[in-house]
Amino acid sequence: MHHLPAFRVRSLISVLALVAGGIPAAAHVAHADASQCPTEEVCIWSGAQYSGTFTSVQDETCDDATVGSALNNDPDTLQELRIYPQPGCAGTPVVIKAKSWSSNVSGRSYRNWHDPRDPAGP
Repeated sequence: MHHLPAFRVRSLISVLALVAGGIPAAAHVAHADASQCPTEEVCIWSGAQYSGTFTSVQDETCDDATVGSALNNDPDTLQELRIYPQPGCAGTPVVIKAKSWSSNVSGRSYRNWHDPRDPAGP
């Protein structure tokens, strides 16, 4: 019987867990980057410098969450990401326009806003 070294067994288990849909504890990523945001999407991260929890933003909803960095990867100039200093999309927002970003922003809620003239909007 052929025996595998322990590190190869752990690697094999990690691969099998990923294929089965699970993520092994050793595979957690502590730091993300802006390349995580798909083309034509709007994305936020809970931490500065595109770190922490990553979220792809849905259209026209106000969501309460900590925002530390953001990328508006959508080319639609009638759309913008609005990041608010208070929960419930209250206060004066920081606006991230199409194809713009901020690696260090402070927010407590956000909305992917569309101009009413935008046919893709509400």
